[in-house]
Amino acid sequence: MLKIIAEKEHLISALSKALPIVDKKTIMTIINNVLIYTKDGQLIVEATDLEISFRTIIPAQIQEEGSLTINARKLYEIIKEISEPQIILEELDNYWLKIPVGDKAEYTIAGLAPDEFPKFRDFPQKNLLSIPGKVLKDLIDKTIFSVSYDDRKYALSGILMEIQRTDDSKTLIRMVSSDGHRLNLAENTIDQSYEKDEKFSVIILRKGANELRKLADVNEEVLLTADEKFLYIQTVSDQMIIRLIEGTFPDYNAIIPKEKNRSLFFNRKTVLSALKRISIVIQDPSFKGIKISVSPGLMKMESLDKKIGQAEENIEISYSGEPFELAINARYLIEVLQVMKSDLVEMVFNDEDSPVIVEGEDDKGFTALIMPMSLEDE
Repeated sequence: MLKIIAEKEHLISALSKALPIVDKKTIMTIINNVLIYTKDGQLIVEATDLEISFRTIIPAQIQEEGSLTINARKLYEIIKEISEPQIILEELDNYWLKIPVGDKAEYTIAGLAPDEFPKFRDFPQKNLLSIPGKVLKDLIDKTIFSVSYDDRKYALSGILMEIQRTDDSKTLIRMVSSDGHRLNLAENTIDQSYEKDEKFSVIILRKGANELRKLADVNEEVLLTADEKFLYIQTVSDQMIIRLIEGTFPDYNAIIPKEKNRSLFFNRKTVLSALKRISIVIQDPSFKGIKISVSPGLMKMESLDKKIGQAEENIEISYSGEPFELAINARYLIEVLQVMKSDLVEMVFNDEDSPVIVEGEDDKGFTALIMPMSLEDE
């Protein structure tokens, strides 16, 4: 029966990675739990919501081999509040877990049979592509916020990820997301050679992309591969399997305008601050419509919703063309500017009905597209 001693910080780290994956709404009690077991002298923790499966290895002193499943939240909360640097986990009869704390305290939690826990899929070791963690994180950061929350748009409820070999035998990684009102595309080229001739193309569900981002944030390298239904991710101590979204992502190349009839430049931080101030007086938290009036050297932004107040700001820009007006959702533009690094941002308008394109010199490979709103009722 399981009995181990592990550092508190290692257990807390593992459980904090597992908790977001555990399904809190399910009626299946077993997947409210984490699976804890020993194998080859190591302690392993697994979690799943049947869409995402996670496994991590923890350094530990294995005194007795064993396995059991325990409520993830309760185990995490108890261990978090114990002040001892080392934690003892000891299995009792009927899958109960004892956590003794010196000779002063003892906690026991009811568990479930490990045989009931969903099996972790066999992890392929072929065709693993190594991607720098900071590259993956940046690509996800620039696309995750425009994923659709509309269940009817199933193919848009995740991020499209494409990987292909470039003409100079490097590897291009591209991520694209859209909710039908906006689209974000981010890509980066890494030096590693991509061995396959065909393009790697999958749609990663939103929750899976968020969890992949967390792994990318704390690992220098992330290994990826996929089959028809799952994306497989591996780091030094963790493995994750994400069920892919089945469907066809829209042809994003057909949506992004190729022409630049009207182009202006502005300071990113100046416009971002102005948009945040204007948004304060707009009542609807999601529909933050603003009117933009552009003339040579000047851009005026004003709130469309005037129920609880109104605001307008004039900002100096670089533009010398004909005056024009359009309306967009300020929240969409705020979210784009927040993930960009460029000081100087280019905004392209072809006409009042065509998409607004946002790009920046220091954000190579990133293109944001925002559909305009109608000004007819204003």
